[in-house]
Amino acid sequence: MENVKLMNMCRIVDSSTNKVLVQERVKSWQGIAFPGGKIEIGESIVTSIRREVYEETGLKLNTVKICGVKDWYDKREKKRELVILFTSDDYSGEIIPETSEGKVYWMSEAELKTAKLADDFDKLLEVFKNEEINEMVYEDNESKDEKIRWDLKLY
Repeated sequence: MENVKLMNMCRIVDSSTNKVLVQERVKSWQGIAFPGGKIEIGESIVTSIRREVYEETGLKLNTVKICGVKDWYDKREKKRELVILFTSDDYSGEIIPETSEGKVYWMSEAELKTAKLADDFDKLLEVFKNEEINEMVYEDNESKDEKIRWDLKLY
């Protein structure tokens, strides 16, 4: 049986301003990224992203859409880590400007290009933005030159 750690992340878009909600993470995986976190044991995947987004931002997601995954296998730990990626532009509530996870605010996609992003988040954005890509996979996590592969959707 494989040891698997399940996580989630959501790209929330304000369709009126065309900005995305970011979190300036201060705990693990520091830097700017989208909100998300761990999927609890026994918790459904969609429930988990709604819970994480609410806890970290104050927003309630009305609808979400799975847009891809980030996947890697840690050979040393003998553990797979899988992040299920979502997108939504259907939410309610007011954002909480800061939680223990970090500051939360809206940012344009152009501003993301020059922001201090979390490690490899610039590459993960390809999965969120490109509808032809459905997975970001680390090919080799034992070297410092981890190779990233994007798997294209098959129709």
